[in-house]
Amino acid sequence: MRRGFSIIEALIACTLISGIAVCLFGVWAMHAKATAHSRDMMVASAWAEQVMEGELAKGYTAENDTLVHTFSVTHIVADVPINREYLYRVYVQDGATPTAPGLKTVRVEVAWEEGGQWRTWHIVTQLSWQG
Repeated sequence: MRRGFSIIEALIACTLISGIAVCLFGVWAMHAKATAHSRDMMVASAWAEQVMEGELAKGYTAENDTLVHTFSVTHIVADVPINREYLYRVYVQDGATPTAPGLKTVRVEVAWEEGGQWRTWHIVTQLSWQG
């Protein structure tokens, strides 16, 4: 009677376990990347909303801002601080037409670099003159 595994059986088992481990690590890496992207989108969205509220508080006197502003956020991931720079800009366009006089469009755009590519998030609203 033979006891134990043959070398071929052991190699097949190691190959199967290695293949499963590689697949699981791939899923884990995709999850980590998606989580980081979601975090950046959440920060950009919250900042754009905050800046938009400031523009709305100005009312119809809001004007186009030609400057590109920056802010940074430090995320703590596995006890390691990760600093991310964001850029934002406010566009105010006088979109008055004969059918809709006194209408302005306000757009806040936030951008950041992620994995060598620039990502953006923007929100748009319209202001009307109450005269």
